[in-house]
Amino acid sequence: MKHDILILGGGASGVFLALLLADCGKDVAILEGKDRILKKLLTTGNGRCNITNAQVMENIPDRYTSANKDYRFSPLEIFPLEDTLGYFQSLGLSFTTLEEGKMYPLSLQSSSVVDLLRLALEERQVPVYLQEKVQSIVKKDQFLVTTSTERYSANTVVVATGGMAAPGTGSDGSMLKLLKGLGHRIIKPEPALVQLKLESPLLRGLSGVKIQGEATLSLEGQPLRKEAGELLFTDYGISGPPILQLSRFLHPHLEEHKKLTVTLDLFPDFSAEEMKAMVLDQVATFSYRTAMDTFRSILPNKLIPLILKEAGIERPSTVTGEVPPARFLALASLLKAWTFPVTGTQGFNMAQGTYGGVDTLDVKETLESRKIPGLYFTGEVLDVLGACGGFNLQWAWSTAGTVMKALTRS
Repeated sequence: MKHDILILGGGASGVFLALLLADCGKDVAILEGKDRILKKLLTTGNGRCNITNAQVMENIPDRYTSANKDYRFSPLEIFPLEDTLGYFQSLGLSFTTLEEGKMYPLSLQSSSVVDLLRLALEERQVPVYLQEKVQSIVKKDQFLVTTSTERYSANTVVVATGGMAAPGTGSDGSMLKLLKGLGHRIIKPEPALVQLKLESPLLRGLSGVKIQGEATLSLEGQPLRKEAGELLFTDYGISGPPILQLSRFLHPHLEEHKKLTVTLDLFPDFSAEEMKAMVLDQVATFSYRTAMDTFRSILPNKLIPLILKEAGIERPSTVTGEVPPARFLALASLLKAWTFPVTGTQGFNMAQGTYGGVDTLDVKETLESRKIPGLYFTGEVLDVLGACGGFNLQWAWSTAGTVMKALTRS
């Protein structure tokens, strides 16, 4: 089977690139290892498809990370947000912008985007070969790509196979092994945008507790990053949007067994002194109540006995006036800075993104390999990780657009 351009991977980036190239009259085809394309896209944004972010060009170094600290993330400028929105609108998609610049299809359904992209492929008669898992890539005069059932030849190959997050959708990392064998440096993939495992005997009791607060990730006692929002305790540790964002900054420190901690501020709108004053006021006003009842008005019931115990108040049924004042000062400190050691993550099965991939030092600005001419990369297979909120999908669209421009230059 021969095509001019062969795209390996039928995810967001690969399909978008195929459409762009087909519109330019290119002979392009997609190889997909699973039984259907766009499986991961269907699940993004909790099934609503957070397709991009209106703030994507604001403070790019804060939105995107790479092991190559000098990487410029130029695809975001080569094929910017405006080009992405314009192309989707040409396909018939309308958008709505919600909190923090997050953009979704107007239907708020991932299936709308998936169905539209599939329809566009059919309208352009782009060949899509399913259940074709790539086993080898050889470059001679042309590329020879071998799968479990077929051999394909092409003048250009684009790798759009993703990282290792959500491997059930097809992004299992097997392509990275092939690319390493072809001479590319691979930054070891690790789970990102993922829940954290913490070390504490209190976790089982805390499981299910939700709070609005701030979480700070620290390395060897030095703060790395702070995020705010809804935090959810689980039996293994902690989850919630702020935690997923913090998980971007775990690596490579976690693998190097460095001391990582998460410190929670349960009352970020209060200073430490204000927190102390509020706790002591509760104690003075309700000294006749039990410690448990004294704090019912400011803390979730399930949380109270556990954080009291952490502060040295073993029995929540103890009358508040009988508790040494130092215990309540300790409680006030915990409410502003409750620290837990980080022991790991929930792994790739639960991750929404991947830290690591093809080293950007091995890739030109056009996203062509520096090792093998005619081999290109798009999307999450590269060592680039975006924040939650549509930034990784914009990376998928922008890298696809960058490769399209490189392949259609006269």
